[in-house]
Amino acid sequence: MAIDADYVYTASRTEVYTHNINLRYDPATGVNYPFRDIVSAAHAPAWITRRLLMSTVLQAPDFSPARGENMRAIKVLVLSLSLAALVAPARPDAADAVIRGTVNDSGGKPIAGALVKATVGNKSVSRYTGSDGRYELTVAPGTYDVVADAFGFRGERQSKNIASDTAVNFSMTPNWNVAQFTGADIDQLIPDDHAGRLLKSTCINCHSLDVMLRHRGFVAAQWRNYIEKQMQVRIGRGPYNATEAEWKELTTELERWFGPEGRYFGAGAEPPKPEQVRRPKMAPEVTRATFYEYTLPNPRSMPHSLAVDPAGRVWISGWDSPTNAVIRFDSVSEQFKTYPIPTPNAVPHTPCVTRDGRVWMALNAPGTAKAAMIDPKTDQLVEIKWEAKRPGTHNCQEDREGNLWFASLGESDEGFYVYNPNTEQFRSYKYRLPAVYPEGSKALRDTAEGDPLPSVRAGLYDAKVDSTGTAWGGTYSMGMIVRVNPKTGETRDYFPPDTPHIRGVFVDSQDNVWFGAFGSHKIGKLNPKTGQIKLYQPPTEKAAPYSFVEDRRRGVLWFGDLNGNNLTRFDPRTETFVEYPFPSRNVNPRLGIGIDPRGRIWFTEFLNGRIGMLDPGDAPRTATSSR
Repeated sequence: MAIDADYVYTASRTEVYTHNINLRYDPATGVNYPFRDIVSAAHAPAWITRRLLMSTVLQAPDFSPARGENMRAIKVLVLSLSLAALVAPARPDAADAVIRGTVNDSGGKPIAGALVKATVGNKSVSRYTGSDGRYELTVAPGTYDVVADAFGFRGERQSKNIASDTAVNFSMTPNWNVAQFTGADIDQLIPDDHAGRLLKSTCINCHSLDVMLRHRGFVAAQWRNYIEKQMQVRIGRGPYNATEAEWKELTTELERWFGPEGRYFGAGAEPPKPEQVRRPKMAPEVTRATFYEYTLPNPRSMPHSLAVDPAGRVWISGWDSPTNAVIRFDSVSEQFKTYPIPTPNAVPHTPCVTRDGRVWMALNAPGTAKAAMIDPKTDQLVEIKWEAKRPGTHNCQEDREGNLWFASLGESDEGFYVYNPNTEQFRSYKYRLPAVYPEGSKALRDTAEGDPLPSVRAGLYDAKVDSTGTAWGGTYSMGMIVRVNPKTGETRDYFPPDTPHIRGVFVDSQDNVWFGAFGSHKIGKLNPKTGQIKLYQPPTEKAAPYSFVEDRRRGVLWFGDLNGNNLTRFDPRTETFVEYPFPSRNVNPRLGIGIDPRGRIWFTEFLNGRIGMLDPGDAPRTATSSR
């Protein structure tokens, strides 16, 4: 239901809340989610809907009015809501079916934290079992492939025609197998000597370590051949750039751990003991959540990152060369639409949506600096090029004046590119660099023993802008955060401790700067007023935090963990984490994750050709009463 109004009556108080107020019903949880301003994309407080005899009162607990009253607008809105409330069914998805059951071991003992996934066509729905081994999935009627999976057990699969409430139970047998390991599990077992760090830094540069299990048994020459072909055939890029010393050290280490005689991970190797693999216990909040996954039209696509617009549409970068497009997903119709990019091998990286509804995509293509834009008025894609600069644009964000800030890896002495859509002009900012890379930097970890040390480069992997217009960026090849004042050009750098390099950077609603200390398995917070930096360790010891999104309604941050294969929630107030394991292996979340108007978190599955969504299932239930 969409209503244009300026005021909402809130229990004898009036709140100014302009334009296109949406009340959205979530069939998965039965929850009426909070109103949301489509223009500003700001969440209202948690709302409770109550049906009275001739009016609907929308209560915003602990919320004060912003200004004034307009009783005419209030009456129109209340009447509209009353009529809608009277005719709306309690559950518009009443025809949906339910799959429920238990997951037990072969002795009949419940398995807590088992994943149950139901798939039909290109869509999957998943939940985790509780301590009693029970689960419940709400789905549309159809014939489903229902799979149960649990760490340390052999997976079970059933095909079921689901027309109404259907019981699907599983009995699982123990199966200790490294094929179930995440990259974080493997990371614990490979030592951090120079060769081990080179392997981890190089491989986790693009994907989690468990991807290497797909080619267990390869010798060094086969690993090199695979890497070179993967870059050119699957991805459509040029050859992997490495010195002969780097090739030798990397492929030798790959054979050492994943080759024919590899310890733990070689073909036929004795797996590590269960006590050697430290996994955190699943939090109870996870059992209330539901995951949804959607396969892209081309299942071999590599969706890198995404952004969600105020209408709930999901914009995705089709990163690989065969796809080479911006992809839109309509979460209501569950349909995809593709916008091809004219430049071949454009490497669409990370999108953003500006206040006027335009969708921008950073293009990391060869040649010169590029971006793409889709205007909702024309529904057409156009490219913007900056011929004077090298390629490498990575992400984008709109500042308060409507300028687009791009992070770039292209130039050796600058990483902020700024585009003014009104003048169609670019500008850039340089900043100070250290004379040599700090000890432990990614650039040094990527260098083979005996090779000369690389020269320092300025490239930024991610950039964000705070409420004052100040820009913040994280460097890719070392653990440095850069701040730039766009009015004066003044810059300052910060070096978080024990941080080889940084992936995602995020500025929250309080202007705190958060970053993924990717190589040290932590997230960090920088206080811009004091310069103080604090690091936080997620429950997964070898996590690889990538990028962030803020959930203002819940007051938390969400981030993707590439190596641990988790979507993780962090509460800054309590400094606590909740890890939601992804429902598929090798998800490899990237730079852009998003939150929709209903508070659901969207992510890409880079190596699986899918996008996914997490509904945390923690929104307040709708309460109704009559007087």
